[in-house]
Amino acid sequence: MLHFAKKVAVVAGVMLAVSTAGQAQVIYGHENTNLKRATSAMMAGELEVASKYFRRAVKSNLGAKRLIPALNNYCAVEYAIENLENAEKVCSQAIAEDRRYWRAYVNRGNVRTALGKLDEARADYERAVKLKPNSLIAQEALASVQKPNPSLLAGANQ
Repeated sequence: MLHFAKKVAVVAGVMLAVSTAGQAQVIYGHENTNLKRATSAMMAGELEVASKYFRRAVKSNLGAKRLIPALNNYCAVEYAIENLENAEKVCSQAIAEDRRYWRAYVNRGNVRTALGKLDEARADYERAVKLKPNSLIAQEALASVQKPNPSLLAGANQ
C-alpha cells in the first residue's frame, strides 16, 4: 500500500508540473552519497579518499549537471595525487560530456604540462581562454606555457 501511495504522489507531482505550463519547475532527485563524501574529503584534503568516492560517483547516474563538475573535481584530485594518466583521461571525459566546460580544459592543461605534453597543454589553455576570456585562472595558465624559460635561454648563451 505504501509503495502505491508513493507512485500516486510522484504521478500527482508530475501532473502538477505539466499543468503549470509557463512556470519554471524544479524537480530535485536524491542526493548522491558518494558525491557528497567525495566533496567533503576533497575539502578536508583527504585526496585518496576523495578519489575513491569521485570514482564511485561518476559511475552512478548523476545526470549531466552534476556529472561534469564531478568529473572535473575527480580530475583535479587525480592530478593532485599524481595519478596523471588517469587525470588526463577523466578530464578528457569531462570535455567529451561538455566541450564548453572551460575548467576541464584548464585542469587537463595542468595535467598535460605535468606529463611534459606542452603543445597539447597550450592548446587546452587557449581553448579555456577562448571559452572564458575573463578568467584569470585560464589566462595565467596560458601565460605559464607561453613564457620563455630564462634558465634555458641563459644555458643556451653559454
